[in-house]
Amino acid sequence: MFPFLGGLTGRHPWLIVWLGAILVALGSLYSLDLMQRLTLAPGWEVPDSGSDVTVRVMRDQLGRDETPVILLFRPRSAELGDADSPAYRAAVEEVLGAVAHNADVRSVLSYHGSGDTRFRSRDGREVYAVAQLARGSDEGLAAFERLRAQVRSERVEVLLGGELATYYDIRAQLEIDILRAEVVSFLVLAVLLVWVFGSVVAAMLPLIVGGVTIILSVALLKWFTQFIDISVYAANVVSMLGLALAIDYALFIVSRFREELARDPDVRASLMTTLRTAGRTVAYSGMTVAASLFCLLMLPQRFFQNMGLAGGISVAGAMLTSILLLPALLALLGHRVNRLALPVLARRVARQSDGGRWYRFSYFVMRRAWLVLIATLGLLLVLGWPVLHMAIGPADSKSLPLSAESRQVQDSLEQRFQHADMSPLVVTVHAGGPVQEAAGLAGLHELTRRIRELPGVLAVKGLVSIDDKLELADYELLYAYPEQFAMASETLATYARGEHSVLYVEYAHPHTSPEARELVRAIRAMSPPQGIQDFHVGGFPAFHLDYLESLGKWVPWTILAIVVVIFVLLFFMLGSVLIPLKAVLTNLLSLSATFGALVWMFQDGNLSSWLNFTPQGSMDGTILVLIFAAAFGLSIDYEVFLLSRVKEMCQHSQDNQRAVATGIQRSGPIITSAALLIGVVLGAFAMGEVVFMKAMGLGLLLSVIVDATLVRMLLVPASLRLLGHLNWWAPRPLMRLYQRFNMSELDSESARGGRENER
Repeated sequence: MFPFLGGLTGRHPWLIVWLGAILVALGSLYSLDLMQRLTLAPGWEVPDSGSDVTVRVMRDQLGRDETPVILLFRPRSAELGDADSPAYRAAVEEVLGAVAHNADVRSVLSYHGSGDTRFRSRDGREVYAVAQLARGSDEGLAAFERLRAQVRSERVEVLLGGELATYYDIRAQLEIDILRAEVVSFLVLAVLLVWVFGSVVAAMLPLIVGGVTIILSVALLKWFTQFIDISVYAANVVSMLGLALAIDYALFIVSRFREELARDPDVRASLMTTLRTAGRTVAYSGMTVAASLFCLLMLPQRFFQNMGLAGGISVAGAMLTSILLLPALLALLGHRVNRLALPVLARRVARQSDGGRWYRFSYFVMRRAWLVLIATLGLLLVLGWPVLHMAIGPADSKSLPLSAESRQVQDSLEQRFQHADMSPLVVTVHAGGPVQEAAGLAGLHELTRRIRELPGVLAVKGLVSIDDKLELADYELLYAYPEQFAMASETLATYARGEHSVLYVEYAHPHTSPEARELVRAIRAMSPPQGIQDFHVGGFPAFHLDYLESLGKWVPWTILAIVVVIFVLLFFMLGSVLIPLKAVLTNLLSLSATFGALVWMFQDGNLSSWLNFTPQGSMDGTILVLIFAAAFGLSIDYEVFLLSRVKEMCQHSQDNQRAVATGIQRSGPIITSAALLIGVVLGAFAMGEVVFMKAMGLGLLLSVIVDATLVRMLLVPASLRLLGHLNWWAPRPLMRLYQRFNMSELDSESARGGRENER
């Protein structure tokens, strides 16, 4: 295939370039409104779990498809007094009066309307209200924007918080972060690429590939929004991985083309060799990274599936642009790829040859292979030590900067209010018959009694708990004639419809605590009392429990799939059993060091003031899964580039140590440059204000640093030296399979062996 691509790009470069330009123009126009097409809801819920079923029952059976929005009130001047002053109350009720007439608002619960002291701050300076906002087909986004425009007052400051407000602020911040990261990346990369290549023309090519990759990937992502809901986080993943890998792949291909051009002035022949070697390796590397990310599709949560899809799109875009458009550009440029060379840098590039610093350093490591191996493994284990006390927790508005409105609301509720946790457990009950009849009420009464007796339960609100003085017989009489009792008709409208009813369970524990999750387990362990067909438990603690249990069930299988897929692909690339095994083990160690550093920073709070984030005392499991999949693929990316070159040298020299040293000398500077460039991209995204993207960018950056230094410079040459000729060993049946489906960059054309020997 690659000789064919080389011939095609050599014969018709203008055709490919024009087709690429047309696709870029169309993609740019098509993807202009991408952020508006992405859903605010991350998609962390576990399909068909108890919490997910509860949401569906509330929406489909009880007609309750609302999301709570918190309205926090602060006086603009001290003259307004505290929350109990007539002037303060009048100012708040003026705003809430307008909110109550908003067609999008289903109900409003406030301090002045209910007298509930939980809605009043300890010092009496702040109060809040909870408005239940209709979601609608756009998740409540339009309704939220109308509400935000409505709650204006000259006497009190009104801040909006809650889940929807947090997602709204995250989307707005992500748009800013993406634009800033892309601009910073391109500016810094432009300078560094000139330093790496010593030529302005050569330096521009990876930037062109990066820009084209982002545009095409974003356009393809928007196309998928026609069929599935895709989270706003996916746009960051596309930009970050697409740009990073595009620069990575373009660097390898342009470097190899210039290397071949220096030996053979025939542009077409050099291009053919480049695609047959570096082009094939880039394609194979793209397959490994994409396969690693696509394994996220095994996880049931839509969020992970979105990230796997976005990552796969960006990798495919980078790979295809690098092996199709870039060779056409190189064919058109020919020897002009070295134009606008800076003399000092050009001489530095030209000095790179066998016997250089990388060659000598490799021999230094191989002469002390056991010492280097033990010391490096020990250092990686020390770096990974903090993983032992890692805690998994949920993300919330603390992921946003302090300036975000929803973040200010959450901080105020936590710091100034006595008990402002508005996350009750939601228990949906199916009675099997009309719930207000005797059998249904008896079952509800018994279930309510059992839940009240559980430790930590403060109150249970539902059909049979509106007044502690009423007995079961009183409720039966009350709901038998609801038209005669206003309280009965109102309560039925609030808590029941047909065969379904809902209980709200208030509890004493923080909603993210293990005690809250144990309470969920205790309720779910109950058998349905007589008169109740089934019930499900939802609310945030239940969602959190389902999320953690889903991770515990599916993440090990996902990791196993990633490892197996990478192992198989590396075997078909290199024809070895031990090298893929070594690569998997060293990458797992490398990732443990990365996770240890992340725990030390984001969970323990070290460097939080420098990195400008608020530590939450736990790690978001979502981030860890994504980093594992992406970082594992990126690590294998460098493994493929290095080992394919080492095998190339080994097959022609038959001297293992010399092949390792020469291969590292040839690929080491390029891999280091690639790590530096990809680090710039990841670092730019780590500058973002949303903690999720900051942690992911920084985690991938740390992974690249560890991989390019401790692994590639120390572990790889030491282990290759110790394994010797066993590096390329495989059992005979597997070797025959490899020879049949050989995907190595060294094809069967032995005619070029003499030329390769000169390398």
